[in-house]
Amino acid sequence: MVPSACCGVGWGYVRGMGVFKNIKKALMILGGVLIALFVFQIAEYKSFKTDIDDSVIEKGETTTALFKSEIENLLERVETEGAALGKLFGEKEFTEDEIKDLIRKTSLEFEEIRGVTACYEPYAFAKDTKLFCPYYNKSSGDYLMIEDSYDYTVKGPGTAWYTSVVEQGQKWVDPYYGSGAQEWFIDYGVPFYYSDGPKKGQVRGIIDFSLEVGDFKRLVQRLSVGKTGYTYISSANETFISHPDEGFIGLKNLEAMIAQSEFPNERLGFEAMRGGSAGHLSYWDAASEDEILFFHDQIETSGWGLGLAFFRNDLINAQKPTHRRFINMSLTLSLIFVIGLALYFGRDYLDRQEIEVLSLIAGVLLFANVFLVGALQHSLKAEIADNESPPIVANSALDAFIAQQNQRAETLKIDPPTPIPTGIYVERMDFEDSYNVNIGGLVWQKYPESLVDDVEVGLRFPQMSPFAEASFIEESYREVIAGKEGVEGYVLVGSEFRVTLRLNLEYKDYPFDKRHLDIRLSPMSRMDNILLVPDLAGYAATGRSKKSGISPDIKLTGNEIVETYFNFSIDDYATDFGFNRSGLKQHVPALHFNVHQKRLLINAFVTYLIPILVSLCLIYILILACRKTEERQGIIESMAAFFFVLIFSHIDLRKDIETADLIFMEYFYFATYLMIILSTFNLISYTKSQTSLFDFNDNQIYRAIYFPIFLTILFIVMLIKFY
Repeated sequence: MVPSACCGVGWGYVRGMGVFKNIKKALMILGGVLIALFVFQIAEYKSFKTDIDDSVIEKGETTTALFKSEIENLLERVETEGAALGKLFGEKEFTEDEIKDLIRKTSLEFEEIRGVTACYEPYAFAKDTKLFCPYYNKSSGDYLMIEDSYDYTVKGPGTAWYTSVVEQGQKWVDPYYGSGAQEWFIDYGVPFYYSDGPKKGQVRGIIDFSLEVGDFKRLVQRLSVGKTGYTYISSANETFISHPDEGFIGLKNLEAMIAQSEFPNERLGFEAMRGGSAGHLSYWDAASEDEILFFHDQIETSGWGLGLAFFRNDLINAQKPTHRRFINMSLTLSLIFVIGLALYFGRDYLDRQEIEVLSLIAGVLLFANVFLVGALQHSLKAEIADNESPPIVANSALDAFIAQQNQRAETLKIDPPTPIPTGIYVERMDFEDSYNVNIGGLVWQKYPESLVDDVEVGLRFPQMSPFAEASFIEESYREVIAGKEGVEGYVLVGSEFRVTLRLNLEYKDYPFDKRHLDIRLSPMSRMDNILLVPDLAGYAATGRSKKSGISPDIKLTGNEIVETYFNFSIDDYATDFGFNRSGLKQHVPALHFNVHQKRLLINAFVTYLIPILVSLCLIYILILACRKTEERQGIIESMAAFFFVLIFSHIDLRKDIETADLIFMEYFYFATYLMIILSTFNLISYTKSQTSLFDFNDNQIYRAIYFPIFLTILFIVMLIKFY
């Protein structure tokens, strides 16, 4: 804007030099080029958004297809092996020991299944034995005689795995609760028949392959590449086999989900699962503040419905590239507007009013660009570090992480860690200084009854300040919670805490910084093979924007708590802490409770920006009021007064925010210091001698470019830091 104003004043001189027409033509050509560039930028942005959308959908479709293929391959393997084993049992007679050995070997060949059962009809195994049904449990290495627990030939909810196969032939059985093993199962049953005698061709028994729901869920986690999404699988009768809420598995169905869903497109997705169609839908999830893409399909082998829900930003994060395109378009549009002004006001000499109008337009245009860059930076969401997991807001993501740690333990040939659900509720929070924060509240942990006496109960805060004089962690209650059907009991241990944490916070982007309070929770002893995991069941809601785990009464001056969540970091150490165990050195998981805060800009601007703006306005008034005079002492004294006002405000900023970094807000002060120097030089030059540039319309040129210069400096700084 500055060149346009100055050149506008001299158009008459340029016209007299005979080059006005050439300059006008060049500006028109440049304007046309910029308009074409702006159109291209709009088209490129639309193409970029389309590419992002296509990439997200492609990733979701690829993941869904891969997941479906892997599940179908597993089911086909089970069906093929089941048919072969059923044929073998129909053709040959086996002793009890031979049957047990055969089902054990078959179980061990399949990593994904829990065990194999060989069950006979009444007196079909031996004339003196009514029922014979051994089940080999691969996880325990034991045999369970089903007939000792219940009569599996009597029709009922827990015997459909046998009775429905006898009646209907080989099939995948709907989820059922096995009272003998006390687990939810998904089974594939194959009948085998008498090969000779009076009952030739009649059903003699069945071979049953059992996939326990927990094992099947771990298979789901291993195949899905979505980090924080959900997986839904419904059986042929629409009962859930896999669901992010374990309470739905085996007990609720698609109809129940459709009835309770609050999102119309999610309901359509579940309806599509019922119909067996393939496709995808999208909807906005306010809890996670992200778009969810719901992909649905059907596994033809078993007639199961399949649904995968992914968070859009989990598949791809394009915040920065999108913001850069907005800035580019804003810059191009601003240049087009500047050229239009130059052509309009360059028709003749500029009078006083036109110069003031140009100055105002330039200031508004620059301020709009500064505001845009600041608004985009303020709206930017914090990114997850490379060594951290995405937020754990659902059981599916938590179970996936636990499955990864079990796989790590298997690779290292060590025992898998025992998950200890851990929760935290912060009741008090206060910043002692820029890096030390005082927090107080309650933590609780759920230890298995069999483990509580073998480990050191409790947790510690590794970030506790070494100078914290009043740190306090004390157990306040302990209670044994009895187990329920299918759910083990545990010992609940709660502790009160008051600690001072030393956090590595950064303030270089102040006031556009986001204070990320990363509260790390660690077991008391590294030797205890336990893994602290978030107790998601302990909170009414776990969405990031729900701010679970922190009291709503906490008020932090100048800050707003925008989200809380749990996640994990994967850390590497250069030592094993003397235990001589490799598992304590590399890829060690740690639980974090995160509290994200956003600055309330009004507080920072009122505190630090008002002195700057007032000083700038007073300097402008001084420039406006100054006339030709031989006395310049008052000018220097006035500028010195403005400087000292600002320098003390600047010092207060550095006192309030103790950091070795150069704070973004300081650039406002640096720009104002420069304006003081330039204004002092201008006034001394204007009052001292005849200067054609400053004498024009009584120093109007400098007054016209005064605020645009300041805003231009800020805009350049913001582009360097935030583009």
